Amino acid sequence: MQRLAEPLVRSRFGGWALVESPPRRLADGGQHWSLLIVTVAALVAIVAVVLDIRIPSEPQSAVVVPFSMSVERAEAAAFLQRAAAPPVSATTERALTERLTTAPTETGSAAGRAREPVSTAAPQAAESAQAARSGIEPVPSSVVATEQAPQAAEPAGAAAALDDPASRIRDYLGLHPSAQLPVSFSYEVQSGDTASSIAERFGLQEATVLFNNFDIYDANHLVVGQLLNLPSVDGLIYDVQPGDTLDGLIKNFQASMEATLAYPANGITSPDQIFVEQRLLLVHGSASVASGSASSATGGQGAQVWTEPQFVLYLRYDKISDYFGTPRANAVGYHTGVDYIAPVGELIGAAASGVVSVATWGPSYGNWVEIDHGGGYRSRYAHLDVINVREGQWVEASNYIGTVGNTGNSSGAHLHFEIIVNGEAVNPLAWLN
Repeated sequence: MQRLAEPLVRSRFGGWALVESPPRRLADGGQHWSLLIVTVAALVAIVAVVLDIRIPSEPQSAVVVPFSMSVERAEAAAFLQRAAAPPVSATTERALTERLTTAPTETGSAAGRAREPVSTAAPQAAESAQAARSGIEPVPSSVVATEQAPQAAEPAGAAAALDDPASRIRDYLGLHPSAQLPVSFSYEVQSGDTASSIAERFGLQEATVLFNNFDIYDANHLVVGQLLNLPSVDGLIYDVQPGDTLDGLIKNFQASMEATLAYPANGITSPDQIFVEQRLLLVHGSASVASGSASSATGGQGAQVWTEPQFVLYLRYDKISDYFGTPRANAVGYHTGVDYIAPVGELIGAAASGVVSVATWGPSYGNWVEIDHGGGYRSRYAHLDVINVREGQWVEASNYIGTVGNTGNSSGAHLHFEIIVNGEAVNPLAWLN
């Protein structure tokens, strides 16, 4: 057909002759350029694929493989990337391989891809790929999580030590953890305190709190701000009086000789070396004794079998001015005793035998005395003019203990008399014989 398209010319010899047209010249250079362009285009395509894998649009994301890319193309891209990137660890390579091989193929539907769970390894693979490109070995995420996780607070040594009552006493007094405990310390009553809660706080018996603080009216209703005198361990706080011997005190208050000698704060090197006004802790001793044995200063009374006291008021008085239970603006809200009008200086006798547990002055009671009769029974004598006994002294019923006065919170000469049973004030008129 090409031949027929050639021009026909008249021959010199007559007739028509078929003459070939001059061949169309294609420049050799044009053919070379065409081949070069095709080659460059192919290289550009390959480079584009490689760059598309090695330089993702989001710096922190994993290697992006388009959904339309087949598994074979993904594997080829991964191979090219590994060839161009610095060597990576086996862990990083496994993460990259898993990320590439788990990408969905172009045959998967969009709905199927939407239902596929997001691999938790993707962020790790992204970090591994980033590290591979920078030539830095990635840090395992478990290590990072461990470093970033807040450390569990260790139990504070002070808080753990406060499980020990001795440590709680040191903490309250602000002492060094290894400091020696004192014979006694003052505690200021806080809102909500009771005798039992204070005892529990410092590892004491409730009875210890009560018989070291005879001005407590009610063990369950303490006065906020009231100062209590507490021992460091169960026992009786005692100030040595003239004529006292340690042996006599131990017997009188039924304390432990061995524990009293061993208690460091007592500072006793020998039972015969105690001195007047020395404050001692008679360990395990109690002011609520069943019977009394006087110290050497009172003639050495022998031990007796305890019986319930029979109270008798040894006082000559004119009349009663105030009865038990009348409303009062005090800690308990009522009058806790009976007031007997009598002239100043009138003698007062002990209502029953027992140990003098308090002989002191106070802003409310003035000069006052308390006698512990044992078995939880006590009697109080307030607003005295003169006190004639001392703490720790054994007295018999009717023994002279002081005189009527007008001291403390008083509007005239009288004796305020109380009877307390197991820490609770009772009506004296119901107990007096």
